[in-house]
Amino acid sequence: MKSMNQLFQSLVAASCLLVFACDGSNATTKAQKIRLQLNWVPEPEFGGIYAAEQDGLFKAQGLDVEIIKGAAGTSVSQLIAQGACEAGVVSADQVLTLREQGGNIVATFSIFERSPMGFMTHASSSADSLAAVWKGSGKLAIEPGMPFLKWMDKTYGPSTCTLIPYGGSLVVFQSDQASATQCFVTAEPVEMDLKKIPVKVFDIAESGYDPFTAVVCSSQTWLDKNRDTAIKLSLAMRAGWTNYMNDPAKYNPKIAAMNPSMSLEAMNIAAQRMRKYVLGPWTQAHGYGSMDPARWTTLVTQMQSMGQLTKSVLPQEVMVDLLPSETVVTGQK
Repeated sequence: MKSMNQLFQSLVAASCLLVFACDGSNATTKAQKIRLQLNWVPEPEFGGIYAAEQDGLFKAQGLDVEIIKGAAGTSVSQLIAQGACEAGVVSADQVLTLREQGGNIVATFSIFERSPMGFMTHASSSADSLAAVWKGSGKLAIEPGMPFLKWMDKTYGPSTCTLIPYGGSLVVFQSDQASATQCFVTAEPVEMDLKKIPVKVFDIAESGYDPFTAVVCSSQTWLDKNRDTAIKLSLAMRAGWTNYMNDPAKYNPKIAAMNPSMSLEAMNIAAQRMRKYVLGPWTQAHGYGSMDPARWTTLVTQMQSMGQLTKSVLPQEVMVDLLPSETVVTGQK
């Protein structure tokens, strides 16, 4: 017959086995796989996503997220539509264009509140506004097919510049003081600053055309079946953006290691410059990732006026706000 001490030891051992069995069961629970396709190479514009990965925030939500870098010409919206990825980064006007064509893509998280697209001129240019650049007399490099081109024509009239294709190179711009080029405020202007070439930047949003430039989207079909997973993804990204914006220098070395074409110094500068584009009044009041439905309504109206949309689309058809509102504390380290 067992003594009381032996009985106690047996109960403890049984308890440990039970705990181990439960822990083992949880440990072997398979994390939900998500392929997240970016529309460009690793840069600070995706800082919060990489911070979520680096800090284990995706894993904490039970997600196995594969971040797939993009490149020039990556058609993220098509990849989402084809089921090649569960989520991806696209622009709001691309979302509306795909919906017009019968696609069921839907936005769930916005990275930038204000569009970081702009025109860049040399500091010596006499242009003092976006309209003045558009109505200049020099060369203006623009990527063909950019949605804002029709809006610029509609708002300011045909450009008096010599429009030339922009393919990512700044050779023409650097050699011609009278030239201008489209830019992403965290990219080309930073590159020029590091080369000690003074420039001025004018936001495209100055024209009134201010679409969400980088939104994380999924297909409506996937979202309907995986809403809880989509919420977890958004929660992890929101926490990631909180961490990144508070201390970008912590995360930029790893991002820079994945993108040899952009130096760590450039990434640190870019992260500071994009603060006002990420942290606008709406984001500060509602939290990272949240989108103002009125902005979608405005964009639909603008694209209809340019003949890029024939159907009226309601905000709730193209965006789903998965996260509760929360005030963003904007202090940084």
